[in-house]
Amino acid sequence: MAAAESISFDRIADRYDESRGGEGRGQVMATEIEPYLAGASRVVEIGVGTGVVAAGLARLGHNVVGVDISADMLSRAHARLGARVARADGRSLPLRTDSIDAVYLVWVLHLVGDPSAVVAECARVLRPSGRLVVVAGLVHTEPNDMAEHERRLDALRKRRPDTAESVSTWASASDLVLVDQRQLQETFEHSPADHADALEQRAASFLWDLDTATWAEVVQPVIDGLRGLLDPTRARRVVQYRDFLVFSR
Repeated sequence: MAAAESISFDRIADRYDESRGGEGRGQVMATEIEPYLAGASRVVEIGVGTGVVAAGLARLGHNVVGVDISADMLSRAHARLGARVARADGRSLPLRTDSIDAVYLVWVLHLVGDPSAVVAECARVLRPSGRLVVVAGLVHTEPNDMAEHERRLDALRKRRPDTAESVSTWASASDLVLVDQRQLQETFEHSPADHADALEQRAASFLWDLDTATWAEVVQPVIDGLRGLLDPTRARRVVQYRDFLVFSR
């Protein structure tokens, strides 16, 4: 069986930040990751995207090298990080063995063709006692008036391979030891109208190649339902949880 292809975000690079929370969300994520980088002078982000998390860590005093397969996303990361970006596949990093103090991945492992190979490659480049930080897994959202509509899209999402259990298994196979695991809470403001717009623009990768019939049957009713909510332009408080795991080599 041929290996699955990793997903490139070239096609939505021009609107990625506005659909994912931009620098504000990146700074929040950087603040969550930073305590695990104590003493790390050589830090790598796999799937750096537009560089918002790495830029957040830079503001906290860390220099991060970012890699990604998307040239268009990297052009935006370059504007934030300068020359500390490179086009590379997480399954074959252009880095020496035992050369990196810390590696992190944020919402990346479900997008790569072989997530176990990416974790193994992270283990290879980490120095002894180096850290791997992973934010992964299916998001869990506290109930609100948008959630009922959003749940109708679950059938379209492929089963996520990057569960906490799977990530831990891949890490263990590469002799990485779990040192911390928790649910990462994110809280932000989002309106039904903005959510409907993002769906209509196919901002999420699971919507990119959806056929017309499925769109009309599943997605369009969700868009209409969101816009039909009371006061749809009013921002709602959204609370979400994802798995946050830290490993040591």
